[in-house]
Amino acid sequence: MSLFHYFVLATLSGIAILVSLIARKLRERLTNMHAMIIAMMMGMNIGLTAGVLFGSLYQGDLYSSTLISIGVGAVGGLVCGLSLGTLSSIEGFMSGLMGGMMGAMLGEMITHEQAAVLLNIMLTLTTSSLFLFFILPDSKEYENEVNNKSWLLKPFLTFVLLLSFLLFGNQLDKNIAFSDSISSGQHQHGIQNNSEIEDQKIILNVHPSDFSYSPSEIIVEKNQAASITLNNQDQVDHDIEIKNLSFQEGSVSQHTEHTSGGADFHLHASANSSAAITFTPTKTGVYEFYCTVPGHKESGMTGKLIVK
Repeated sequence: MSLFHYFVLATLSGIAILVSLIARKLRERLTNMHAMIIAMMMGMNIGLTAGVLFGSLYQGDLYSSTLISIGVGAVGGLVCGLSLGTLSSIEGFMSGLMGGMMGAMLGEMITHEQAAVLLNIMLTLTTSSLFLFFILPDSKEYENEVNNKSWLLKPFLTFVLLLSFLLFGNQLDKNIAFSDSISSGQHQHGIQNNSEIEDQKIILNVHPSDFSYSPSEIIVEKNQAASITLNNQDQVDHDIEIKNLSFQEGSVSQHTEHTSGGADFHLHASANSSAAITFTPTKTGVYEFYCTVPGHKESGMTGKLIVK
């Protein structure tokens, strides 16, 4: 997990503890219905946030991400409800459980970049829910406080708090990102560096459930042998296929029969394994390569092979 992930978990833990502390001081201001609403809101928000987090981290393994998410959500909701009463504890527990389940499914279906944005939004909503302690109470004494001019500070402080969470969360996401293995520099502009182009040795990385190749664009020379290695770091199978590529399989001195202009180029790698092929392109052009596993191409698992 990256620093951003630990930031999300630490924030959720801190919010749950803060709810418990605030509830001890302000419980007498709340009716039982208000206490249950707060516990439900906090449990659901914590569960959804944890679900999106673990669902995106463990894409391809929905069972594990769901178990972890409902566990975090249920515990978080229970902690928030304990200081609010028995009914609130039950409400928080069940809301956290449901939120974790739904969040895990959502995290499974979206990209890592989308998950980062959604996590920032969910953290903001969860933090904002703390203000329910000051909005819901029916206390006459508290109603009089609203008429005080100093109460105007509350909306201003709320705005500053929300803005800080969004800005700080986005900076963490930009600096850390979800995939720590892209930092090698191969992903810049999706093109191999000059030394890799010259020796015609290409490594295509597939990161865990990222539904993309790194790099997404590669360049090879016509009539010069090239070696492509598909490095599959995911928990499911992936491959690459190129239609209508004119090539000869094997080294320059050891060609096989794949020489027709309409031949299909195909390379398959099982989960957590690598596969390689050596070939010599015989015609210039720009060719699309993609994963043939159902749904992967539609999720963006495509790239370009440029033969110069």
